[in-house]
Amino acid sequence: YELWAWEQGVQATGYVVNAPGEAAPLRLSAGWSHPVEQAREATRAAIDRRVADTRIAGVLAALVVGDQSAIERADWDVFRATGVAHLMSISGLHVTLFAWLAGHVAGALWRRSARLMFMCPAQHAGLAGGVLLAAGYALFSGWGVPAQRTVCMLAAVGMLGGSGLRWPWPAVWLGACAVVVALDPWALTQAGFWLSSVAVGVLFATDAGAAAGSRGMKAAVGRMLREQVVLTFALAPLGLLLFQQLSLVGLLANVLAIPWVTLLVMPLALLGTLFAPLWDLASWATQVLMLVLRPLAA
Repeated sequence: YELWAWEQGVQATGYVVNAPGEAAPLRLSAGWSHPVEQAREATRAAIDRRVADTRIAGVLAALVVGDQSAIERADWDVFRATGVAHLMSISGLHVTLFAWLAGHVAGALWRRSARLMFMCPAQHAGLAGGVLLAAGYALFSGWGVPAQRTVCMLAAVGMLGGSGLRWPWPAVWLGACAVVVALDPWALTQAGFWLSSVAVGVLFATDAGAAAGSRGMKAAVGRMLREQVVLTFALAPLGLLLFQQLSLVGLLANVLAIPWVTLLVMPLALLGTLFAPLWDLASWATQVLMLVLRPLAA
């Protein structure tokens, strides 16, 4: 546990005891020294008030503010048995998707100003905006180690891409990994670093030229299925080595859960911070997901 705490940058721990028969804790004052933590706590409380089902509220809280302790143990067992536990936390997939969407929005807004276009190309502005907004999202979601690692990778890839040179994928991949390890040497001891790095490397290696073929919805679905099959078999030995377990239904569960969570549940949960009724739709989408995952877990 001490090693894990050291890897996570936790230098001290503590807890509050509220013994039976004693007065409930009182809030003595409110300040602005921790605005991010206060915003995360307010969002967590708002989710609890809006979503009646505490188990579903816990999943949404994990996706929005990174509070994984809100997910009940029985649900964690379902996620682990089906191999989709990586979707129920602020993972690199979520941060990267957020950066991609934010980059497109920032680039589109940048193109509306001729003056800004003369100052900086929209592609570079969108890339920088996507990385910065993704860093803000990672900060709001708790600034966990996987999120930090992803932001570092995105920034490294962005700088390489913005240099005007055409870098081969091994150089981009190794450069991003080197930046992460330079900033956090303890990343080498964490399973998440190896899983995410190998996954990105495998996608780079197997996707070279694959996206240059046919386009359209059918082609996109075909590429997604192909990538999921490749990742499942490529990461299986690493999963057995690190966790001594392998989900036999992981391929099917991820093919169904990744687009559902990434394209529906996650956006609705995040937009709910701006318009609370969207949390009702996110709750419904999560319930549908659980109806599929529970039989697979069994």
